[in-house]
Amino acid sequence: MLKWFFFAVVVLTSVVFVWATVPRVWNPSPETQIEHSFADFDSSQIDTIWPAPGPDDRKRARMVLHKGDVIFADGPTDLIMNTHSMRKSIMSLMYGIAVDKGLIDLDKTLAELGIDENIPLTAQEKTATIRDLLMFRSGVFLPAAGEHDAQITDRPQRDSFQPGAYFFANNFDANALGTILVQETGYEIGAFMEEFLAKPLGMQDFQAENVIMGDPWFMPSTDTQHPHYHTYMSARDFARIGMMVAQEGVWQGQQVVPESWITLSTAPHSDLRDNHIGYGQYSHAGYLWWLKDAEGTVWTDGYGEHFMMIDAARDLVLIERNYTGNSYLSTGLWMFVYGNRSQSLNGMRAAYKWLVQEGL
Repeated sequence: MLKWFFFAVVVLTSVVFVWATVPRVWNPSPETQIEHSFADFDSSQIDTIWPAPGPDDRKRARMVLHKGDVIFADGPTDLIMNTHSMRKSIMSLMYGIAVDKGLIDLDKTLAELGIDENIPLTAQEKTATIRDLLMFRSGVFLPAAGEHDAQITDRPQRDSFQPGAYFFANNFDANALGTILVQETGYEIGAFMEEFLAKPLGMQDFQAENVIMGDPWFMPSTDTQHPHYHTYMSARDFARIGMMVAQEGVWQGQQVVPESWITLSTAPHSDLRDNHIGYGQYSHAGYLWWLKDAEGTVWTDGYGEHFMMIDAARDLVLIERNYTGNSYLSTGLWMFVYGNRSQSLNGMRAAYKWLVQEGL
């Protein structure tokens, strides 16, 4: 009897281990993929001042693109990683495409759209428009899937600000935008992204299944009508997004996102210095983009040390991705072993400063 008990334990342990190591997302190889072009550039100085991870650290991918060409790349740039909050800037781009196609009216209110929540929205909250959500100015201060840190601890009281009056970066606005995109366009988020961003950009590591809906296993479940959409992308594919934005929505001669939307969505709609939360290096926010006035740069970043900066005036993009797992086991290792300590944002800033000094 004892023998069978130990046998059952071994089998169960093996099954659990295999289940824990299965990736949530597999690397696809789309027929529409296009290789990046590389420019002849001495990038040795970049590698010196923007350090690679140590041998015992987590995986890190770094890239610099200039005028559409890769001038520096290091690490597993083809590795699919969770984008975390970088997903929000991608959502902004998808809204620009949907608006251009006449599928979405930014001035529709939540009431007109029939958007509510399991904790019912108040009459005031229902007057928020899609535009308010894109600016993180909905005035809806409710718990949301995938939130953390200041989104929880510094949330204002409900109905304390009218929609459009106050900036608060939160997951209700971002997640509800996902719900509205699906409702108004008839596309699932991954399918919309594949058709109107991945294919035109020639992404090498993306397919519709790279977007997973719902709470991840390591986050507490939230009672909500608006699921978190986890978007998995490689550094080399996300870098295409940045270069396209830097070039006013154009990628290799094709207008992927309307130029007018790039201008509108990266404009300073909110002054972050007039806020009860400190937003670090950023001075303003656009439509789900962060802005840094001192450099004239546009940023997107995500939990777990994911960063991308865009200098449109110099046609320059820098991106850093730090691996946060693609399975229960690898995500657990990131959370409990590597944590958030491993990143080289200061090195990325130093590399940018050096590139500017070099005249790029």
